[in-house]
Amino acid sequence: MSRKKAKAPLGIAGLIAGVVAVAVVMAPGTLSYFVSSTQTQAVSVSSGGAALVITGTGGSSTGVYPGGPAQLIATRTIANTGDVPLSLASTFSATGGLAASVILTVGVQSGACAATPPATWPADSGRWQGTTAASTTAADTTLAPGAARTMCVWQSLDASAPNGTQGQTAAAAITITGTQIAAP
Repeated sequence: MSRKKAKAPLGIAGLIAGVVAVAVVMAPGTLSYFVSSTQTQAVSVSSGGAALVITGTGGSSTGVYPGGPAQLIATRTIANTGDVPLSLASTFSATGGLAASVILTVGVQSGACAATPPATWPADSGRWQGTTAASTTAADTTLAPGAARTMCVWQSLDASAPNGTQGQTAAAAITITGTQIAAP
């Protein structure tokens, strides 16, 4: 029977690593490292202020009929008096017997309002149109700081308004929201 040699658990490589580690710890010398820092001047960071102002009074209670043309009912000036650009959005609501059939069209444009909504909207205008149940945004409108535009509101009745709508009313409300966006 032949005898097997017993192997060292660490082997030769382990023995060499151990000797090197002991030599490094026991060796005389210095350990050093460099740290460098600098201080800069303080900087102020501030956010802009958003301010949306809508001015104007009065309105019209012009009668409309199912499927008839839209009628201009309000003209307002909408201005961004803050120092950040605003993205505008709108929501509609209404109460009364015709609430579900009212169609509102809101245009934010540079220039005067026409009696009926324009067939072609200027490139710099935003337009929202929809029933009071679900408004839709047809164009995004951004209002720059210090800028003012004309807001036009037209109303009409859906062609599928129920029979017997004569003499009924609806009180419509429009909420315009300006949300701060990153400056270009």
